[in-house]
Amino acid sequence: MFIYADETGNSGRNIFDENEYFRLGGLMTISDIAPQVAAVLQPFLAEHGKDRLHAHEWPEEEIASLGHAVLDAIDVRGNWAFSLTEIHKPYMAPTKFVDVIFDAGENKNVPGHWYWDELNRHVLCLTIDAAMTVDTAKIFWKSYLDDDVEGILKSLESVWDVVKNADIAPVVRDVIKDGFAFARVHPEEFTIAHTEKRRGYQVSTPNVVAFTHLFQAIHDFAAKENSLPEALVHDKQDEFRKALAETYKNFGSVIWRDDKDGFPEIALADYELAKFEMPSSKDNAGLQATDLILWTLQRQPKTTELASLKDRIKSSVIDYEISRRMSRLIVHVRLLAAERTRGARTL
Repeated sequence: MFIYADETGNSGRNIFDENEYFRLGGLMTISDIAPQVAAVLQPFLAEHGKDRLHAHEWPEEEIASLGHAVLDAIDVRGNWAFSLTEIHKPYMAPTKFVDVIFDAGENKNVPGHWYWDELNRHVLCLTIDAAMTVDTAKIFWKSYLDDDVEGILKSLESVWDVVKNADIAPVVRDVIKDGFAFARVHPEEFTIAHTEKRRGYQVSTPNVVAFTHLFQAIHDFAAKENSLPEALVHDKQDEFRKALAETYKNFGSVIWRDDKDGFPEIALADYELAKFEMPSSKDNAGLQATDLILWTLQRQPKTTELASLKDRIKSSVIDYEISRRMSRLIVHVRLLAAERTRGARTL
């Protein structure tokens, strides 16, 4: 299989800019679709005097027609899927706060199921998010990336000032209270190492976080299609080139599985990682197809032509979202499932 990845929504350290969303798209195919897509794109680009496709530069009707031709070319090469990871960037602050303070492997006051169980972890994320003002979130985020423990503890106190008087379940308040108590006394127990090497902060940015979620999609697609990864082609990236390459090398083989109780199981892929490349999109038609698909998915179509293309693409999308909305959905679904289980046991 081949994977072509592209991103949109510049981020880096700044998760509080006006562009609130970061998205990473990964086009996964069982064979190299670049030659077939190039045969579709090259006449179009030559006619317009361009060396690569940027979907936003043309009218919707024209892009929709081209898009269908590109998808036809991809279909000819076999099964494919599109992994879409969307991150609401401001929500990174409360989720990383939970990762730092409530990691049960480092905070001895936090029961394991409150960190590793999906339901409980998202309850904590939502509770911390509700207690974080924008100023508190900014203090935490800067302190977190700078390995500033005093700043993190300052944000912790601001969160506690809200939580201690909030209308939340007593059991949730107790977990937060106990976790905070340990953090105050043993801040040295928490692992934060962004400043140990140049640009170490990059591993915690939306750019790299989204990239790691693509790994799981790759493993799932490889298993489904019985097709081993051959090449992972990411659009040229100067700022994050090294961080992305190192992250892929270190974690690209990890496969996560959630069992029925919500606790993750970890395994390593029994095959070699795909070759990682970062060429310019003008040199790879697969990347240009990814850009077109990603652009279409984030648009609100103004024409029926683009709406039709978007509907066609959505049937092949595997999406993953990090946001307040998704946390709420996960909590709702898990609680509903638990209620149904309890109901079934009483029958």
